[in-house]
Amino acid sequence: MRPSSKVWKGISSHLNRRKRRIGFVLGTSLLLFTGLGYHFVNTYTKNHQNATVNPNSKIETKVSKQIAFGVEETGKPFLAHNTLLTKGNRFSVANAIAEEQLTFTQTLFERSEETVQSSFKPTVVDSYLENEWSSEQKSIPLEQYTLPDPLSIESILNSYKPKSRKLGWQFYFTPTVSYRKLSDNTINNIMPHKPAFGFELGMTAKYPVSKNAKLRAGLQFNVNRYEIKTWDSYTQLATIRLVDKNGVDYVRTVTNYNNYSGYKTNWLQNFYLQVSAPVGVEVKLTGNDKVQFGVASTVQPTYILGDKAYLISADYKNYTEMPSLVRRWNVNTSLETFVAYSTGHLNWQVGPQVRYQMLSSYLKKYPIKEHLFDFGLKVGISVNNK
Repeated sequence: MRPSSKVWKGISSHLNRRKRRIGFVLGTSLLLFTGLGYHFVNTYTKNHQNATVNPNSKIETKVSKQIAFGVEETGKPFLAHNTLLTKGNRFSVANAIAEEQLTFTQTLFERSEETVQSSFKPTVVDSYLENEWSSEQKSIPLEQYTLPDPLSIESILNSYKPKSRKLGWQFYFTPTVSYRKLSDNTINNIMPHKPAFGFELGMTAKYPVSKNAKLRAGLQFNVNRYEIKTWDSYTQLATIRLVDKNGVDYVRTVTNYNNYSGYKTNWLQNFYLQVSAPVGVEVKLTGNDKVQFGVASTVQPTYILGDKAYLISADYKNYTEMPSLVRRWNVNTSLETFVAYSTGHLNWQVGPQVRYQMLSSYLKKYPIKEHLFDFGLKVGISVNNK
């Protein structure tokens, strides 16, 4: 059989009533014991303080103040410690003060060293007007009137000097894959190419400007390579079209490479050896002393040390090598993300990088514009600054 809801309500009411009683009793008892505990602790503290109070404390305080200060013959207060060092014969303690001092001197010396030191600790007073000093007093060295202060402004400022920022050096190596982009997609289809492997090698200095940012500057070398598909053919005359402010000009040269037909396919390699001076910034996005994640970007003035570049003729029919049309000075930019990992004295930095050439590989008068860009995995190593 199952009890009715009325029975369950009665049981619940009885149990709740009992719980309320227990809660009320416990709450009352807790308040009562808390109040009694506070009363007893407070009473014990007051009794203990009254029992340890020195009945002569007020007098000793008065005497210590009198000992700390002497009275000049003119009635002006002066530091007793300095008085004894400099003008002991010119200052005297008032008769009443002298009597109380002599009365309690023996008592103070019989106490512990800590009590004596605390009672006779001098108080420095330097609120004197210069015009109130006699000429004889002014002739006394200043060191005799002042006591050295270990907590001077200079010592505080020196203790809070910021840590010097240290210049860090990093050596890095980046295997790269080089591509080229021409100014016209039609030309890209006529002149098929494939990327080739290159590399980047360099050294950079890093200077911290904040907790998460560093300035970069260094020196690096780059090798860019890509290959162009063509045909070996019989000797032909290739015509290069040049455009400048003086008009249109043509340069003719002999070549054995044809873009459309020949007796054998061949891959020509365009090669550039560059030296550059990257300057930029590195920012740590997140991380701790062990592992960090960040980004970096640089601008790289670049000079071409050596090259082997094949240019297309005006009719897109032939390739020919003309070093005189290669631009020697250029500008590159780079963007990278990295993960840095510290292993004691060394810090490793690894991450992908893309490098883009801002200006064309060729002089402005050559109508076809070529821009190089590299993808690489940069690996850097540096020594942690301790």
